[in-house]
Amino acid sequence: MDLQKTIHSDKKIRGMSTSDIDELALFQENKNRRYTQLYTGKLQGDYLEINLGKLQVFRENLNVGALIEATPAKNFVPFAALLSNRNDTTFCGKHIEQNAILQATGGDWDVNFKNHLNVIAAVFDRDTFSHDIHMLTGQEIPNDWLISKACLTDPLALTQYATGVNNIINVIKAKPEVIKTENSLRMINDTILRLAYNVLKVTTPCTEKRVNQSKRCEGVRHVMDYLHHYGQNIPTIPELCKVAKLSERNLQYGFKEYLGVTPIRYLRLLRLNGVRRDLLVNRGKKDKIVDVALDWGFIELGRFASEYRQLFQELPSATLKRLKLEN
Repeated sequence: MDLQKTIHSDKKIRGMSTSDIDELALFQENKNRRYTQLYTGKLQGDYLEINLGKLQVFRENLNVGALIEATPAKNFVPFAALLSNRNDTTFCGKHIEQNAILQATGGDWDVNFKNHLNVIAAVFDRDTFSHDIHMLTGQEIPNDWLISKACLTDPLALTQYATGVNNIINVIKAKPEVIKTENSLRMINDTILRLAYNVLKVTTPCTEKRVNQSKRCEGVRHVMDYLHHYGQNIPTIPELCKVAKLSERNLQYGFKEYLGVTPIRYLRLLRLNGVRRDLLVNRGKKDKIVDVALDWGFIELGRFASEYRQLFQELPSATLKRLKLEN
């Protein structure tokens, strides 16, 4: 696709610019990413990663509001700095406060943002990170560092972390030869480790607002995952309440609290994303828009086309036409 461009094809420096967020998810190997566009706009995603042995750094930009879910492998320990607006962004269902570092280190996590996302991150190998921190401090890494959450930290340390990692990405992108020697790699890895340690050693948990939030959040997460697998079957609210183990009222409140939308609205957005995905994939089984729309339960085709255009800023026919031209 002409909108998808690999910046570097080798395994150490890889990048992509694309309008297809499913391609963006597949490009990020072993991260188990899932993207859902939730807000209006013509999406453009840019991603660049640099692999430095037991450490990876990456930069990601998305210009349209979306939900990103991930279940990274247990050996990954990512720490991310958000450069875009925190006021419209949540991490694991909680609003990100100023001067917060995002620990995506404890299994499932998600980011929900309304406008755009700009993030810088370093992803450590868990065993290597634990060993290096012990060598640096003489102490074991705190268990609190291995829980997915946003934590407040020293603003200067956070700025130095974001700026330092971003500068390293820019230098290596401009001059890839700097990572070809063992000494350079060792120096870069040590620099990033120290930047991360300076952020983490002064972290404190962000404010917990409600003691009963975790149960609702857990139920919402179960429903989100269920809908990604069975949303095409258009389950009812009672069925979703059963999945969540919540009352209808708590399910509605939980979705509004966690994602800012009702479960019905989330399901409809998920189905619109499903139609777009099928049109872009174009498996050859169906190439008529009406067939794909009906497959996803859209029987009012005029309303479907209008909602599709509102969300993705193009008609379904434009998506299919672009795909046929590219093929």
